[in-house]
Amino acid sequence: MPHRVAVLPAAVLAMVCLAPPAAATPVQHTAARQPAGAAAVAPKLLRFGAAIRITGEKGNPLKIAPVGVYYHQPAAKGSAKPRNAYFLALAVRVTAVSKADQMPLPYGSQWRIRQGRRLFTTSSGRAMSAPWIGRAQDAHVTVHPGQPEVVYEAFDVAAKGGFLEWSSPEGLYRWRLPAGNAGTATHEAVLDAIADYEGR
Repeated sequence: MPHRVAVLPAAVLAMVCLAPPAAATPVQHTAARQPAGAAAVAPKLLRFGAAIRITGEKGNPLKIAPVGVYYHQPAAKGSAKPRNAYFLALAVRVTAVSKADQMPLPYGSQWRIRQGRRLFTTSSGRAMSAPWIGRAQDAHVTVHPGQPEVVYEAFDVAAKGGFLEWSSPEGLYRWRLPAGNAGTATHEAVLDAIADYEGR
């Protein structure tokens, strides 16, 4: 019986030669993709006193700037003591850009201080027992255009210095904290409150 050889038309033969192998899979270029959990780039370090623009509690634009810091170790007998080393008063100048508004509540935005690997917020330690709480103007004041206000935040921190951060849905901002009392023009309300509270 003669051996038969199948002859394929030229067009069919060309298609077979050009087609990729059946088991081949497309090459996946994953090297250039950023991992889902990749860390964000650290924010620029701002000069202490530099202002940023944020959204107020009612949705209106505000400018805020840290303008003073005061470290306090209570000496009066019977006065509240920090859990760490210092009560820290942060003075913040708040300016309404177009309409009256106030600082956003802490659940949406928050001040915090980083010292080494430790993070302190306005509710860390005994910050709420700082002697100027309830005596110096806090962030709940309504600010009107053309009438900037200075408000105070309290912290209970382990040392002087570190980095001040403002974290909000709009982003993260950082300032280097002075390692000593700074912005002395802003301390009057805090010093008056301390004197009233501690009897000095």
